[in-house]
Amino acid sequence: MKKFVIFLVVVTFLAMPMVAMAKMGSGKVTAKSKDIDIEMFGTLKTYPHFMSNPDFNDDDTPYDKILDENGWMDDTSIRNEFRIGWKGSGKNWDFIVILESDFTMNKANGDRGDGGALGLGNNAGMSGASFGVEKLQFRYNFADYGLPAGIEAGWQTKWLDIKTGGLVYGDDHPYIGLYGKIGSASWEALYLTIQDTIDQIGPNLDGDRLDWRAYTLKVNFPIQSEGVDLIISPFYAFSENEDHKAYVNYLGAEFYGKIGMFTPRLEVAYAVGTEDDVDLPNGTQDDLDVGAFAAFASLDVNFNKSLVPYIGGYYIQGDGDANDGDADAFNPITNISRYTPTFGMENAFIYRLVPALGTHLYANDFGLLGSTAGYGGISNHNKLENPGMMMIGGGLKGSYNKWSYKTQLMYFWFEDTGALEDLGYGSGDVDDNVGLEWDLQVTYKFSNHFSIGNVFALFDPGDGVQDIRGDDYDETAILDTVELKWAF
Repeated sequence: MKKFVIFLVVVTFLAMPMVAMAKMGSGKVTAKSKDIDIEMFGTLKTYPHFMSNPDFNDDDTPYDKILDENGWMDDTSIRNEFRIGWKGSGKNWDFIVILESDFTMNKANGDRGDGGALGLGNNAGMSGASFGVEKLQFRYNFADYGLPAGIEAGWQTKWLDIKTGGLVYGDDHPYIGLYGKIGSASWEALYLTIQDTIDQIGPNLDGDRLDWRAYTLKVNFPIQSEGVDLIISPFYAFSENEDHKAYVNYLGAEFYGKIGMFTPRLEVAYAVGTEDDVDLPNGTQDDLDVGAFAAFASLDVNFNKSLVPYIGGYYIQGDGDANDGDADAFNPITNISRYTPTFGMENAFIYRLVPALGTHLYANDFGLLGSTAGYGGISNHNKLENPGMMMIGGGLKGSYNKWSYKTQLMYFWFEDTGALEDLGYGSGDVDDNVGLEWDLQVTYKFSNHFSIGNVFALFDPGDGVQDIRGDDYDETAILDTVELKWAF
């Protein structure tokens, strides 16, 4: 604690000349020297959660919980995400750095000295490991040297398709990349180190066996004319997943923008490659051919700012045979549908790790169902036998004065249950009906610096959930989240 106080005193002393030059007029606090301009910002999100039957069962079960960034939650939990950051720019270069802590509010986390007493060690709560650099990016542009490109490094959030369905990739993995513009088209190429771990089990060290790298390229082509403002964005990714001996190419494109009062969004993605030395459920080993398709489409109708209806849907291919030597279920690198513009909602039910459903954090598919390690998914957790997903939904959103709202219905099916049935799920017979989710978000914005909102979510399980988990898993899950948000 003494070291921390000394650190604050030193930082304050060093910052005094910069503070003296701060610009205060517009509500921003900036520091400017001869060749760099710096802006400081921060947010606090405090989310009290109240939930009932997240496992769709009145009794205590192993599935009676959900996982978010702060960890496991059940019944009544308060998630707290605090961020403070700086961004700056100078001639030909810029940077952004964000510090974050995301934790459940309890004594062990709130009282920095309590971790040892509770047997939690030095990594308890706010004691260091939970507060660090969450986002980082430094860039330099070589335009003045005659090169229409720049170089970047860090672990800022990057994506291939977050503007549409989020089917393939969006995350903050470390990277080194190049970016630039050719005419009106912009592009970015990245080398992502998702996993880089030395295997120290056994007599020999192995520097590759646990690694997972990805190589991506995305190009944005704008189409603009009177009443039309569109982007066509093809993308490519190669996933070199040594950990699962999987080598998969993702080919896709997204299309989005405005045509008069309409906002269309469309995405298609295809995964093709191999996964080697797979131990199949029938006891044999085989090299599998990967071939899987996924798609998303939606349409907003912008009648006015306070009334915007929307419709849309997902198709994510599942696996129909667990032992046929083909990997037919679509595995993303990271499904990021939680933060997509149409159906994305941070505190909806589906976008958590819900053990009873087999969904993972940020995703809306059922990739955790199955038994054999697949070729992707967040934390490399998706399964080969997963049933995929189909969804059709619609909603309304808008704002009026300081109020804003969003409400939506989403109906989910398994795309193919054949591989799950091969594993014995549902005694060999699994219905494709997963269930219906209804979300309602209402927010009142007091100022640019504070808002209060509430998200009420219901998930009514279908026969498919009962076939997988049992007849008692038929209760409606209820999740109510208060949203307290501060920003500067």
